[in-house]
Amino acid sequence: MDPIDQTPASGPAPRPTSVLRPAIVYAFLFGALGTYLPYIGPYLASTGLDLGSVGALIALFAAVSLVAAPAWGALADSYGDVRRLLIVATVLSAGSIGLLAIARGPLSLALAMAMLSAAWAGVIPMVDSRAVQMVGHRDRFGQARAPGSGAFVVLAFASGALIGRTGLGGMFILFGPLVILVGLSSWLLLRLPGAAAPDGTAGRPQRRPGFSSFADRALAGLSPGAILGILRTPRLGAFFVASVVVWTAHGALQGFISLRVQDLGGDATMVAATWSLGALIEVPLMYAFPALARRLGPEPLIVIGGFAFAARALISGIVESPGLIVAASAFGGIGFAFFYVGTVTWVAGSVDRRIQATAQGIFTGTANGIGVIVGSIVGGAIGGAFGLRILFVLAATGYALGALIAWVGIGRDSRRPGAGPRGAGAVSADDRPGAGDRPGAGGR
Repeated sequence: MDPIDQTPASGPAPRPTSVLRPAIVYAFLFGALGTYLPYIGPYLASTGLDLGSVGALIALFAAVSLVAAPAWGALADSYGDVRRLLIVATVLSAGSIGLLAIARGPLSLALAMAMLSAAWAGVIPMVDSRAVQMVGHRDRFGQARAPGSGAFVVLAFASGALIGRTGLGGMFILFGPLVILVGLSSWLLLRLPGAAAPDGTAGRPQRRPGFSSFADRALAGLSPGAILGILRTPRLGAFFVASVVVWTAHGALQGFISLRVQDLGGDATMVAATWSLGALIEVPLMYAFPALARRLGPEPLIVIGGFAFAARALISGIVESPGLIVAASAFGGIGFAFFYVGTVTWVAGSVDRRIQATAQGIFTGTANGIGVIVGSIVGGAIGGAFGLRILFVLAATGYALGALIAWVGIGRDSRRPGAGPRGAGAVSADDRPGAGDRPGAGGR
């Protein structure tokens, strides 16, 4: 099958539901990440690795995700119901977390990180694709996603308090169980109400493909032809380039922002605040995203998000106060809320419903993975040679360049005739996922 079919998916779209159920899943999901992201770098360093080796392991995690994310997405699109795959992915992730907790030495740590990345890579794109289906209106996605940012803040500080008592290994005490809860809550809460079967009937058990079909589908998701098929239209291709540029700058900033705070005399509380203030800002902005998207369209919000990221990086590079760097992270919250939610929203309105998970995996998995790999490696080299101030100024330039590419590719004509009052990626109140979710719909 052509990766982007020009006809809508057969059968009626699932009935929309409340944002509450996906919101609970997102709270577990990003709460789990709150116990991991701020502390994995220090944990790896505490095992005796130097900074270069720590950066290499982070790049390895991203490299494996780069391959695994589209494979999980292709499996999910083939299978239809992501809940079983989420159970498998989270159980495998929890096992990998256990191995990471006991691993010692570069090789065992690298193996555990690679296994965790391979298992975890598809979780967020699969949850994203199902959440978009469940809420019915794509511009309501931010309301479902917002509690995840709040949970990230709470669990980041809770994990920090636990680490203060148990040492850095204490992060795994919360991380592993929360990952299991992601799978359980996905199974219980992410069922599509009244979803139609592929033949248009509802409630009739469907014959699932066998294991060999799953393997073939996963490998097909890794093929350049499948990825290029999704990116073949100019707007999708241009936005993918913009996403890679933005996430590369983001990888450079996030990989070294804690070191910048510490170099300026900030303590562990300030490091935690640097990661958490932006997440707090994300919550109201994600709730407000539907109203903003109705007024402006998601495309301009994506562009604004890129420039907000740039403002944070520039301020973090030129100031000499850790408190100001913490304050600047508010711009990071604006950037993430608009760029990430805008990406999921825009992609959901630009591809057929049958390949939603694959497309989300490419834009939120593959693009992000490329960015983390390049950003961590190149950022480490630039920071080591010229200092973190120069690195962050260059990151600001990268963010701004990505925003400009997005504007040229998808933003500047979002209000042209035929695109609708809210932009090409926005949807009307009656739009459901799958209705017009194909290139050319809505003036694209």
